[in-house]
Amino acid sequence: MARRMSLPSAASSSSHPMLRVVVYGAAVVLALLHVFVTFRGLSSEAGMEQAQLAREIARGRGYQTKVIRPHAWARLESHHQQASPAAMPEITQPPLQALVWAPVFKLLERHQPFDPVKGGSIYLLDRAVACLGVLGFLLTLWWTHGAARCLFDETVAAVALLCLMVCEPLWQLAVSGSPLALLTLLFALGFRLLASAQVRVQEGQGVMLQAAGIGLLAALMLLTHWMALWLVAGLILACALTLKGGKPALILIALLPLAALAAWGLWLTQACGDPLGGAKPLFQAHLLTTQPSLIDREFSLITQPVYFDDLLRKMVVNWRNQLSQGFAHLACLVPAAVFFIALMHRFRRQEITRSAQALAVIFGMLAIGLGMLGLPEKTEDDNALYIVLAPAMTVIGCGMLAVLWSRFRGSMDTSFWARLGFAVLAVASSALPMAAELPSTVKMGLVLRGRIHPQWPPYVPDRVTFVRRLIDPDEVVFSDAPWFVAWYADVPTIWLPVKRSDFTAMTTQVEARGGRVAGIVVTPLSARVNHLHEAFDGPYREWPDLIFRGPMLALDREFIPHPEFKFKVPLPLVAVPVGGKENLSMQMTFYTDRIRSIQKQTP
Repeated sequence: MARRMSLPSAASSSSHPMLRVVVYGAAVVLALLHVFVTFRGLSSEAGMEQAQLAREIARGRGYQTKVIRPHAWARLESHHQQASPAAMPEITQPPLQALVWAPVFKLLERHQPFDPVKGGSIYLLDRAVACLGVLGFLLTLWWTHGAARCLFDETVAAVALLCLMVCEPLWQLAVSGSPLALLTLLFALGFRLLASAQVRVQEGQGVMLQAAGIGLLAALMLLTHWMALWLVAGLILACALTLKGGKPALILIALLPLAALAAWGLWLTQACGDPLGGAKPLFQAHLLTTQPSLIDREFSLITQPVYFDDLLRKMVVNWRNQLSQGFAHLACLVPAAVFFIALMHRFRRQEITRSAQALAVIFGMLAIGLGMLGLPEKTEDDNALYIVLAPAMTVIGCGMLAVLWSRFRGSMDTSFWARLGFAVLAVASSALPMAAELPSTVKMGLVLRGRIHPQWPPYVPDRVTFVRRLIDPDEVVFSDAPWFVAWYADVPTIWLPVKRSDFTAMTTQVEARGGRVAGIVVTPLSARVNHLHEAFDGPYREWPDLIFRGPMLALDREFIPHPEFKFKVPLPLVAVPVGGKENLSMQMTFYTDRIRSIQKQTP
């Protein structure tokens, strides 16, 4: 029999209500700092793409997007949908986050045009998204604290709450706009219900109400992020293995997400003829060594063959890379890492052991999915779902730390360090990233205020707004960062295709729909390589004249574009003086077909 945790009981360690108010008040202060002082704008690609989708919904234009993915466009064309870039149906992004943001954007309708001169370098709608994100994180703290109190006592719950509250990566996720933030919120509530269900099973009570809540949350997860399929599959399997609540409860948990997935798949089938819609490249990339972005940029529906030996090799490499970054994937939370030690411990309360086993099953399913897909952007990747489990893993990890600490102290030692030394170590180690980053960013935010430095590189929102004022209403642009240009410049933006021949075909399609191509916006994203040769054999290998021409002009060296390529006039959006002659290194450039002048234009 495992030794009982020698911590105060829940009754004896109940915190004073005023102490709890102080802690949550401190969390609110941190939320305000991250939204109004240190905030530098959205950083998530998926967040920007879903934000511009929400803005289109708020304008009453329906479920349409200004981010045109070549593969999604080709899929619409194959279904005989003569879509125009000016009114492109959205068939790639899940709908939930955009539908949550749309009413807020509608209330801020007069602030939808981004005017850096009047409003500063931070887009007001960015700040609205950040407000919603930190509100969601505060709810995550509340629900995770409730789950910890349900499984452990007030001491462990308070330690878990403080560890999450001082976790800077989770705060940064909350204000990034990433759908992972909403997914973290939904999973926190799901874990709260799962913990409650485990306790009720142990007490011999019914769990149908909790099962209905878990099933509904699983359905919402599927409508938040496509990779949540692995998360939900793990949740259903975990409930089947650990939640002894009978078959009706398990059927209910599985039925609701399946119904939501079927409804969304039916809508996509009617829109484009495929139940996966424009997200199909994401699932094709599970079985291929190609990144989803490369498939997204193909203006065709050609399916590549699957080689299982390459797939196995890819999974091993991905797992090695993810394991080497494991601590960062868990938001640098020491208690979350201790969770894996807790799996080897048999807690006296069976509901704790079963909850830990359930989390392990979910983590295992995620590891399989993310191993097959890969995370090229590492912890910044919008598919890095490990962080979604970090709050729940922190709860179990804090409980394990309490057990380990109790075995090192003497039974008669009642000093503060003997009782709560593990709490000090857990909170202090979790706060290290915040202690290293927050003071300097707060100082910079207070000094610069509305002119705080944006997410550069690769994003400078106030500079890209000039693109909207340089083009005509019937013109569209191409870009290597279409989510960025579409969100801040508010113009239809096509993702720069892999092949130049596709660029010609897509330009012809634009003109056939009554539009024109104004040019190409190039950001540092396409030039971001680890080795020089990757620029010539990487994802933008057919566009070296666009990637290198801007920086080369600063060295008085012209990178001559293709003779038949008409977009030869570079207009610098971000330029840095270089050398004695102060030539400009154009690090973000709008390549167009003629000299253009700034014009007043309504959004």
